[in-house]
Amino acid sequence: MFDFKSDIGMVLASSLLAVTCLTVQADDNDYVDNAGNNFGKGKAFFQTNVLPRLAENGCLKCHARGYVRPNVAKYEELIRRLAMGDSAENNAVIYNIANVRSFSPEIPNHAGGQRCATIDAEPCKSVRQWWEIEFGQEKADK
Repeated sequence: MFDFKSDIGMVLASSLLAVTCLTVQADDNDYVDNAGNNFGKGKAFFQTNVLPRLAENGCLKCHARGYVRPNVAKYEELIRRLAMGDSAENNAVIYNIANVRSFSPEIPNHAGGQRCATIDAEPCKSVRQWWEIEFGQEKADK
């Protein structure tokens, strides 16, 4: 009448489901002021400073529609490109939007064209500040 293996399997599955439902996920903002944890500060800076500059510059027209990567409206996608480099001026995001290291002015790094007049202009300025928050001290220590 009772199948011991099936009953144990059901109990385990039910327990796993209950634990999963009761798991509390920490919000990134909980860590913004937590010393030694830079994830919250970087993400907060991205959302309040970088994302608005990218939107003002028209980046979201192509990069937040789902057909051009990275989706610059998503922190998790753009930080991967930001991490490709060793300084605020030397990373994949700056190379693209400031058209640094293109083969020629007629062949830009970024198909959407140069988005910053210089690396000191927006949105490059905010991207460079974001890099410093995310990686500045860490990469300086290495």
